[in-house]
Amino acid sequence: MKPTSLATAGIPLRSLLANELRGDCPAELRVSSCTSDWRQVQPGDVYVAVTADDDDGHDRADVAVTRGAVAVICERPLPIFDVPHCVVADSRAAYGRLCQALVGDPSRQMKVIGVTGTHGKTTVARLLSAILREAGATVGTLDSFGYWDGVEDRPPLGGPLSPPALARSLAEMAAIGATHAVVEISSRDLARQTFAGVSLDAACITHIGRHHLDWHGSLENYRQAKRRILEHLDEDAVAILNADDPVSVQMLNELTRPVLTFGMRGASEISAQVIEQHVNEQMFLLAAGDDSVGVRTEIVGDHHIYNCLAAATTALAYGVELTTIASGLESVDRLPGRMERVMCGQGFAVLVDSADSPDALRNCLRAARQVTSGRLICVFGASDECDSSELPAIGRVIGAMSDAAAITNGCPAEFGSHRSCLEVRSGFADVRNVQVIIDRQKAIQWAMSEAREGDAVVIAGMGDRPHTPLGPEGALANDREIVRDALDSVPATVAHRMAA
Repeated sequence: MKPTSLATAGIPLRSLLANELRGDCPAELRVSSCTSDWRQVQPGDVYVAVTADDDDGHDRADVAVTRGAVAVICERPLPIFDVPHCVVADSRAAYGRLCQALVGDPSRQMKVIGVTGTHGKTTVARLLSAILREAGATVGTLDSFGYWDGVEDRPPLGGPLSPPALARSLAEMAAIGATHAVVEISSRDLARQTFAGVSLDAACITHIGRHHLDWHGSLENYRQAKRRILEHLDEDAVAILNADDPVSVQMLNELTRPVLTFGMRGASEISAQVIEQHVNEQMFLLAAGDDSVGVRTEIVGDHHIYNCLAAATTALAYGVELTTIASGLESVDRLPGRMERVMCGQGFAVLVDSADSPDALRNCLRAARQVTSGRLICVFGASDECDSSELPAIGRVIGAMSDAAAITNGCPAEFGSHRSCLEVRSGFADVRNVQVIIDRQKAIQWAMSEAREGDAVVIAGMGDRPHTPLGPEGALANDREIVRDALDSVPATVAHRMAA
C-alpha cells in the first residue's frame, strides 16, 4: 500500500507493532509502503505474509524479497537472511494497523461508526448517513451499495474489502473534511482483521442470527466474529444493540461500556409502534423516553422498522433530535434490492429483495404477506455468496410462507445448474407448490404471468445485482429490469388482470 500523502521518514515499525511482536524488530526500520501480495511488491515495500483460504503468503516471502521487499512481517520464523523479518502474533492485524498508520490514522480524525449484524447492515448504514446529513454533518459512507466520500458517489469496491482499500477510503473521507464515516462491517471483515487499526466512535449491531456458517465453520465462530466489533470501540464509545435479539441481550449483560438499546417488543430506550402498513408505505411511531414522532416510509415490513430503529438510536447517541431523525428516515424512499417495489401499472405488487438466507427470507415474505390480500408468489435463486448449507432451510421457509414458488438460479440458464435448485426444493413439504425453472429470466416471466390482481410477487436472492443479458446489446440486467421487461412485453394480459 502506498500512502495517500508524502511520508518522508516513514513509520517506525517496532513502535507501531510493539504489542504484536513476538521477536526482534530493528529500531531503525521505518516503513513508507507495504503489501500482502507478493506479486505486487515493489522496491522499498514491506511484505506482510498473510495466510488466505487457498494460499499461504509465508511460502512466497522469498519471492517478495527478490522483488525488492526491505522487510517481512510474518507469523513464524522464515529462512530469510537478506532482510529483517518481524514475527507477530497475527500478521493480518499487523497489516491492518500498518495500512491505517501509513495514511495518518484517519479514524482518529473523524467519528467512524461501524454497522454490523446478520441482516440490515447496508440499509442501516444508508439510513444513518441520511439522518446525519439531515443534521448538518458531512458524512462518508462505505457499504455494499458503494462508496460515498462526502462529495462523490462511486460503485462498490471490487471483491472483498481489503485493509489498503479501507485505509484509502477513510483517508479520502478525512481529506475532504468528513465529520462522520458510516462503515458497513461484515463478519468476514471482522474475522479477517480487516478493520485492525480502525478506532470506532460507535458500533451498531442490528441483530445476530445464523449466516455464512459454511465459511465460519460454526455458529459460535460466527457469533464471536460479530462480537469482535466491540474490540474496535474507543474507551468512551457507545454500543447500539437490539433488545429483541437474544444474542445481543447476552452481549448487553457482559458489557461495561455505554450502551443504547432499541426494540419493538421488550424494554428498550428507543422503541417503535406500527400505525399503518400498506403495500406501498407504512407509518410507525418512533419513541425515545417521553418524546415521540411519526415516521412514514415507502419501504415496508417490520424488519425495515428495526433498521430504522437501529439508525435512529445511533443518531440519538450523537444528540440528533427526533424530528431531524424522522426527516432523515423519510428521505430514504428507495434502497436498490431491499423490498424494492416495481410498478408498471400492473394490478399486483412486485417486490425485489436481496434476501438469501432463511431469516432474511422469512422477514421479506412476512412483510409481503402483511400487505397482500391475494396470493403470495415467490421466485428465489441466490448468488454464489449464499451459504449452501442453508438451501434446504430456505426451501422450508418459502414452502411454508408462499402460495406458489419458482426456484431458479442467480444467473442465466447456460451458467446454471439443477443442484442448488434441487437442494432448495428438498425443503418443501409439498413439492407440488414449487417448480424449478433454471433460467432466471424465464422464472420471473412465469411469476408475472401467474400473478393476479391483489397478489404479491417477491423475487429474492439477488437484489440489484446484474446477472442476465437483456436485449440485443447483451448488457447485464438485474431483477428489477427483467420484471419491467416482462410486464412491458405483455401489456394486454396485464390490463386484463387489472380489470378482472
